[in-house]
Order: sequence, then structure tokens, then C-alpha cells
Amino acid sequence: MLDARDIKVVYQPLVDLTTRKIFAYEALVRSKSSDFDSPMSLFAAAVQHSCTGELGRIIRELAVAGCPSHPLFLNIHPAELNERWVVQPDDPIFQHSEDVYLEITEGVPLSHFRLCQSVLREVRGRGVYLVVDDLGAGYSNLKYIADLHPRVVKLDRDLIMGLVKDTRMFKLVSAIVVLCRELDALVVAEGIETAEELDAVQEAGAHFGQGYLLAKPAFPPPTVSWPGSVTTTRKTTIRRENTASVPPRKR
Repeated sequence: MLDARDIKVVYQPLVDLTTRKIFAYEALVRSKSSDFDSPMSLFAAAVQHSCTGELGRIIRELAVAGCPSHPLFLNIHPAELNERWVVQPDDPIFQHSEDVYLEITEGVPLSHFRLCQSVLREVRGRGVYLVVDDLGAGYSNLKYIADLHPRVVKLDRDLIMGLVKDTRMFKLVSAIVVLCRELDALVVAEGIETAEELDAVQEAGAHFGQGYLLAKPAFPPPTVSWPGSVTTTRKTTIRRENTASVPPRKR
């Protein structure tokens, strides 16, 4: 039996790289039990016992309660789609007063793809946004971006780690950002840990940044610490475009 007392949620901000203000928080689950050393092991046990839907529901309840006044990014395990808890009318995501973004990992198995489309189409019709997470990890099926029509794409830490301007990797990241823009998706650079990486993702045109350099996951939702040595390097034309592309909050 799952118990909400064995689970806690921490929050990490997604920061607008133009305004340096918090755009939203991602809710991240942590287990208080010594039986699980990571969120992955917690969900692995939930999959084994066919209770990912129940676990996901508990996490969303805690996440919404702990951060009522900001947009939220919430991770959805692929196995949850089979149980369809997330489409229930009383799910906490439909009670949150701010925007909700559901993160689906870029590595969702193809066997889940049609179900993924069906479930996400249903929740998106109720005002919830879709996020493709971890782009750049695993096999990087870029076709998912075209097929799922996400509002946001998150670039995996593998693409951001050690990123500096004027390198081949920088050109690759910049090209991915352009592709996402052409497909009407906002871009989050994940896992930013150094001032050089932050400077590079700004120059590449990413809309938002997330990582330990800006704030570590915490409860209550933490503030942002912008490194003093980093300046906003993007051109004014891009800055205006980014501001216009941020979706309005629900009222």
C-alpha cells in the first residue's frame, strides 16, 4: 500500500533566460524510505506492483499543494498512461490555478506511442501543456517533436554538459533550438552547472534554463541565484521574440 507520508516533493525552478525571473517550477519526487535510493527505483517498484497510476496521483497532489502560485512541470511515467489516472476529472492537475506542463520522456517506448498520443490529446484539450523531456539522451527520436506537438522541449544534460560557444556541439544545440522554434516549441536547457554553460545556452537561443547553478531542488520552492559573471548575450530581436512566445497563464 502506498503512503503519502513516505514521499516528499521538492521543486527546481525553470528560469527565463531573458528576464532572469522564475517561469515555473518542476516538481521532483523523493522517497523518505530507505528501501528506495532514487526516484527511478521507486517507480521501478511501482511498475512491478502495477501501481504507477496511484503513485503518480500522490505525487501530483503533493506537488500542487506545495506550490499553489506558480506554473508546474510534472513528470509522467510512461506506465501511468496505461492506467489513465491522469485523465480523471478530479486529478490535481485540473485543480491547479496556474498552468500545468506534463513531461513525457523522449525515450517513451514506441509501444506506448499511440496510447501516449491518445491520453495526452485528452488532457491537452483541458488546457494542460505537453513537454518532451530529455531530448538528447538515448536514441533521440526527433520525430516525437513533430508528432506530439509539445509546447516545450527540454534539452538533456548530455547536450549541455561542458557546452561552450564556437564549438561543434554548440552548433548542434543551436540547430536543435532553431528546429524547436520552427515547430512552435519553447526550449529549456537542463542541467546547467557552470557559468560557461549558462552563457552558451543563452547564446544558442534557449528560452529557459534549469540546473544547480541557478537553484538546487528544495522545499519550499527555492529562489534563483544568478551568477554575477554571466551577462545576457542574446540580441534584442531574439529577446523580443522569446518574450512574445511565452504562453499566457490560465485565468
